[in-house]
Amino acid sequence: MITSPGNHPLRRAGVLVLGVLALIAALFLGTPFAATTAQAAQPTVTPLPPELEQIRAQRAVERYGSPEIRPLAERDTAVVSMGDSEISGEGQGPYETGTNGDDDGDGDQNWCHRAKHAAIHRTGIPVDVTRNLACSGAATKHLIEGSGARQWDELNQGDHLAITARNLNVKLVWLVASANDSGGIEFGPVVTDCTIRRIFFLGNCWPDYTDTVQARVTVSGDNLATAVTSVKQTMTDAGYAASDYQLVVMSYPGPASPDVEDNPDFPGWYRGGCLLYLKDTALGRNKVVPLFERAIRDAAEQTGVRYLDASRLFHGHEPCTERTWVTGVKSNGGDPFDGNTYRQSWHPNAHGHGAFGACMGAFYAQPSLPTATCVDPGSANDVALYGGRLDFRQLRNVASGLCVDSEGYSTRNTYDLLQWTCHGGRNQGWWLDPTRDTLHIELTHDRCATAEGGHAAGHELVVYDCQDGQNQTFTLADGLIRSTAMPGLCAAVPGTGKGARLRMASCDRSDPRQLWWVEPKTGDTGYGYRDWMPSSAY
Repeated sequence: MITSPGNHPLRRAGVLVLGVLALIAALFLGTPFAATTAQAAQPTVTPLPPELEQIRAQRAVERYGSPEIRPLAERDTAVVSMGDSEISGEGQGPYETGTNGDDDGDGDQNWCHRAKHAAIHRTGIPVDVTRNLACSGAATKHLIEGSGARQWDELNQGDHLAITARNLNVKLVWLVASANDSGGIEFGPVVTDCTIRRIFFLGNCWPDYTDTVQARVTVSGDNLATAVTSVKQTMTDAGYAASDYQLVVMSYPGPASPDVEDNPDFPGWYRGGCLLYLKDTALGRNKVVPLFERAIRDAAEQTGVRYLDASRLFHGHEPCTERTWVTGVKSNGGDPFDGNTYRQSWHPNAHGHGAFGACMGAFYAQPSLPTATCVDPGSANDVALYGGRLDFRQLRNVASGLCVDSEGYSTRNTYDLLQWTCHGGRNQGWWLDPTRDTLHIELTHDRCATAEGGHAAGHELVVYDCQDGQNQTFTLADGLIRSTAMPGLCAAVPGTGKGARLRMASCDRSDPRQLWWVEPKTGDTGYGYRDWMPSSAY
């Protein structure tokens, strides 16, 4: 289970996977990632502008009793989060006083929505201080020290970091940003538009956005790289060598799913808050989030910082699913014509922040890994961390030359697995979990290849909720897709025709209809005008 606030054990499965991968990295890659700069000279501390130095000195007095900048080893240790509402905690209060409108009565509005139980406070990393600098609505410019870009009645986040880094021994800077940049993803305005259209039955929003996705993610990714470079410089100016701390960029999970009606206890569109057209949610899950993830990853690699891929983390936990980690449409009970009344909508809830914290705690504990991916592999309210990126591959039949495909680009429960022309779409991407033997489809980590009705000869394969059932376990070896539970059974096709369904059969390596090439995907389907659209969405 995802832990409640204050309970922070690391996920055993993730730690096990990472431990093995870290050993492999040490054997074959030589010097660990975090140690490459260990011999760099310690930078000198650059003086702050007078107005920031005054604040820093005052805070130092409050913490230590005197204003001087102490050596790193003599300071309290800290972890820090920066960015926007995804990481500030919006959507899962209670909030820190002074960040929920005018809740402190000072007459100034501040909607940063810093949750008291936000993910930064739930990593389990053993430090003295956890500091949430993130603010709802932040763009990447708000992370750049000295940019002058401010929110509400606050300092710029980069300026905040400059002060914090001189008074505390910062061990981690966790950054989630760029979804709000002008000309970029612009999550708030876009999701508001799409939600309003659904509530008032005004029709789908996807036609207005699908052709601009790539341009938008490019802007967000480029701006993120600029902000990360600035944050690194802020830490250098504060006297940190690269080996003194970890800087981690995390990608955004998708907030909505086109498969919500598979929930046997579906709460209803309004009660559950899943007020988006299914075709619009499919645009987000199948196209926007994957392209955005790629742009964020590129920014992290370009700037040489660690990268945590959380883009698949909320699969199976979207609003109206069985175990939600995301709020749907949510009101604070205020004026319905005030945008702040609904600003908590479509954000991680307490379970979502618990998942974030568990992922980051496990990733922080493996500093030799430059990249890792965090998912819930079995729809069980748990997370596992895997070193590197998940390598989704196509499974191409030797006899037909066709690929395993989920029918209609859909991931609704019981949709057929069949063979189809290989096209590189995410409904033809497959990843075998090495710790669970489950075969996950690229479209969503919440759907696995499943022998319908159990492993038995003649039973056909479908996509279904990943539940760690025996009929969902396979091995890929010697060209066969073999049942783990019943090793005498393998996936096969009855012929070479396009559209033939996969079914279980007695294993026979001499039959090319049972043999499969596991190879990189070919083609680029899924990123055009509407080739990402599942036939099951409406």
